Amino acid sequence: MDLNIIIENKNDYYKLATHYLKKIEGIELEADFDEIIPKSISILLDHDFIPAPCIEIRLELLKDQKTISDYFLYVDENKEFVDEFLIA
Repeated sequence: MDLNIIIENKNDYYKLATHYLKKIEGIELEADFDEIIPKSISILLDHDFIPAPCIEIRLELLKDQKTISDYFLYVDENKEFVDEFLIA
């Protein structure tokens, strides 16, 4: 996994995570939160149930300037979906 490519394309990774977040069935972004904040991009080297290594992209979801949830998207080095979590 090439760190320089990840660093150079960090905005693309955040856009990808936002795209996947908006595809979650049953969630209405406008009703539930009013702002999505890009928080971090990490390389996950080892995990019990997520195939690793992979890239973890974290978004923070705000409503009235308060954090109400975090979204985590996991992709492989080809930006292909591995897993996702929405934590309230």
